Amino acid sequence: MRFVVSACLLGCRCKYSGDSNSNQKVKDFLTGKDYIAICPEVDGGLSVPRETAEIIRGSGLQVLQGCAQVLTKSGKDVSGNYCQGGEIAVEKAVEFGAQAAILKERSPSCGTGSVYDGSFSGSVVSGRGVAAAALAAAGLLLFSEEDLPEEGLFVDYQEVTAKIVAWLQEKISAAGAKGCVFGLSGGIDSAVVAALAQQAYPQDSLAVILPVESGPEDVEDAWIVARHLGLRAVEINLDTVYHSFITAMDTRNSPGDNLAVANVKPRLRMAALYYLAAKSNCLVVGTGNKSEIVTGFFTKHGDAGVDLEPLGGLVKTQVWELARYLQLPEKIIQKRPTAGLWPGQTDEDELGFTYHQLDEYILSGTTDPHVVEKIESAILRSRHKQEMPPVCPL
Repeated sequence: MRFVVSACLLGCRCKYSGDSNSNQKVKDFLTGKDYIAICPEVDGGLSVPRETAEIIRGSGLQVLQGCAQVLTKSGKDVSGNYCQGGEIAVEKAVEFGAQAAILKERSPSCGTGSVYDGSFSGSVVSGRGVAAAALAAAGLLLFSEEDLPEEGLFVDYQEVTAKIVAWLQEKISAAGAKGCVFGLSGGIDSAVVAALAQQAYPQDSLAVILPVESGPEDVEDAWIVARHLGLRAVEINLDTVYHSFITAMDTRNSPGDNLAVANVKPRLRMAALYYLAAKSNCLVVGTGNKSEIVTGFFTKHGDAGVDLEPLGGLVKTQVWELARYLQLPEKIIQKRPTAGLWPGQTDEDELGFTYHQLDEYILSGTTDPHVVEKIESAILRSRHKQEMPPVCPL
């Protein structure tokens, strides 16, 4: 995983006073990792040294929205400099391919969870700095020098690939099967599973593209992945089966019908995959990741109806990073995640929070305060999906 890091933490003398905030713990953590240094305040056109500044009546996000200001102690408005610095920080992060940032806490630019309150008294309030808010909006995980990430997030993706490939081979062999069958949706998770399955069983992996009232772009993206990897793939359109099922059920558009009808799609795909797997003595390999599994963001007996979940130990952020390691098409990596349940549906809209926020919560136990309750509620509601059906004790 690649990082952007507040330059002052690395010893750069770009602090407002002309000093640095050199932090040996941060330097030690970054040993052997890929990172670039940023100083949004300098990039925004401010000098070193410069007058101290704080956010007045708001947070960095509100500054970006034009609802709050960054003022110097003498009252000069430097909001534009801070916004420009935030934009440049995002540009640098995207160009470098960074997925996370380690930033100087309490800074009006880089604070990840708290900033000075605008009184110039040393008091702090909850909120993010301007650049931190911009980086979070761009999807980066944020950490401060006071709360460095768990090392478990940052894995050797060469080693991860080897482990998953060996695990697939072990599990499929132990079941007496000869290969694997998996759905290929055109999304990032199925693309990663496809690459791993192809390595595990280059001659006995079958990618199945199963459009059910799917958008043409999703089908084409699935074929892009299949061609990129040289996969054996088939496309089976389930529209007719789907429409016949809905007609047979004689749905009356009652409350709950939308989700009930939408969930028929992944359940039909599950049935198709098991049919093909049984015909060829293969196991069905799923594409669920840890972020989805923890929150129950899957259809019971649908996309969760599988034999193996090779990505179940990786959060979504790690899946994206693994995709880059596997050199999958950038178009697939940049695509907004969707389950394809209905036109325009996206994972994050349906979840009510971003994968950035969810992964941050899973890995650190906290994230933006206003979404913690939403995440915890999702986990609680989906508990029944995590367990085998209960058996009545007699």
